[in-house]
Amino acid sequence: MAWLGVLGLALALGADAMSVSAAVGVRWHGPRQKFRLAWHMGLFQFVMPVLGWLAGSRLAGVLAEWGAWIGAALVFAVGAKMLYEGLRSHPGATAEKTADWQARRLHRDPTRGWSLVALSVATSVDALLVGVSLGLEGASVWLPSLAIGLVAGLMSLVGVVIGKRVGAAVGRPAEIAGAIVLMALAVSFVVF
Repeated sequence: MAWLGVLGLALALGADAMSVSAAVGVRWHGPRQKFRLAWHMGLFQFVMPVLGWLAGSRLAGVLAEWGAWIGAALVFAVGAKMLYEGLRSHPGATAEKTADWQARRLHRDPTRGWSLVALSVATSVDALLVGVSLGLEGASVWLPSLAIGLVAGLMSLVGVVIGKRVGAAVGRPAEIAGAIVLMALAVSFVVF
């Protein structure tokens, strides 16, 4: 695969990671959140093509049929949770400034735990299918996977910075808009 093709593929696959990171970054944009999002998005975008390449053509039909639905469900669930929290919280509330345990529990950071895994998997399902196609072509998976992972990580970092700026300029409506964007992205996974 030519370098220009690998770069185009990496940019296309990183677009979902960037969009999700921008939506999350509206509210969660500290140094740790930036690192976690960039690291996990990049890592999953690197690993999934390798797994797809290893899985081979036997799983291609199942993944092509259900992969978009699984990814959409995961991203939609995280977006719905963010919307609920955005509508429920008082203006100016952030996860970092919440004093009591109950409020912290209600404002969980999606860049931690299973939410982060769900976002990372959901945005990298298409990379899994790319890996399957590379395996079917008999192409090497390592260089494209490395490029895909690095570009997705960088695009995620840029997404969080964009989300932070939008969040700082607009505030709580931006948090709600970020949640709606996540849910719209989930719908686009299965519609387009």
